[in-house]
Amino acid sequence: MKQEIRSKVADLYTSPLFKFNLKYARQQSPDQMFVLSALHGLLPMDQEIDPYELTLNTMKSAQIKEWSELVLNQLREFTDLENDHFTFLAGMKYRKFLVPQMNHVNVPLEGLGIGKQLQKLKKMTSGNAVTSPCAKIHEIGRNLERFRFPYDDTNIPKNGLYLLFEKGESGHHGDRIVRIGTHTGANQLKSRIKQHFLNENKDRSIFRKNIGRSLLNRRNDPFLEFWELDLTARKAKDQYSDQIDFEYQAKVEEEVSEYMRTNLSFSVIEIPEKSGRLEIESKIISTVSWCEECGGSGDWLGQYSPKDKIVKSGLWLVNELYKTPYYSQNEIQLILNKKS
Repeated sequence: MKQEIRSKVADLYTSPLFKFNLKYARQQSPDQMFVLSALHGLLPMDQEIDPYELTLNTMKSAQIKEWSELVLNQLREFTDLENDHFTFLAGMKYRKFLVPQMNHVNVPLEGLGIGKQLQKLKKMTSGNAVTSPCAKIHEIGRNLERFRFPYDDTNIPKNGLYLLFEKGESGHHGDRIVRIGTHTGANQLKSRIKQHFLNENKDRSIFRKNIGRSLLNRRNDPFLEFWELDLTARKAKDQYSDQIDFEYQAKVEEEVSEYMRTNLSFSVIEIPEKSGRLEIESKIISTVSWCEECGGSGDWLGQYSPKDKIVKSGLWLVNELYKTPYYSQNEIQLILNKKS
């Protein structure tokens, strides 16, 4: 639905869905806002254009790809596709070939029909929405310094916990937390993170093992049976070594490293005392796992995990799920100041 006269982009589109989308977008106070137009590509909100009748919904895939390349070139003039954060309110056909070219994407209306979109938008723009504990945790995590591989660990504390985000996963209007972790030994936070990103040994990092499980399961790779084996103990190593193709296992380890280094980023919270770290880790995991608003997307690698708990929770975790969560934002403030 559009005006019948030449108008500014913000005024041209008149459907209830567009109006609510615009209201929601303005409430987020973004640096820039654009409309995706089938005719013009990327449109600033204050540009004046004539009414037109063209939609991607009737175009073939090749035409949409060509249109998407135009939009990407336009976006590069105004934004940094690698580092900027993008929120899409447009439909699937409009964002399908754009999202894979961006590192930080949020799609708050993903998977919803028009009626459900309107319901959610009305709720989000009502002014009465209460930030959930899980949303508050995400807000805290996203406002902290973000580390990406290759990272400088100078600003990583000796003790604390980490919040991991994954490219393409969104929740609560931004990047979604996909794993929460800590360490038990004193002064071992940096070492623990290195075990995930740098040390190619799935038997020393259950996180790496879970990534590998999903990669192998996604392609129905029979090596999954051997990837499951833990060769840390001498007895197990003696029993199974002659059955394992260690050259292929090394390639899978490299594949895991490549996936993690390309798709994962993290922030850290300093918590000096072990008891505080473990309690906060458990409560954050429980809070996020109970949340119904930030599960894994249909394209999330974790959907291929042979571990049902990972698929269900949307987290690269199987422990501390669905236990005692944070019940209020006030409780969550302990994350920032609790020392024991």
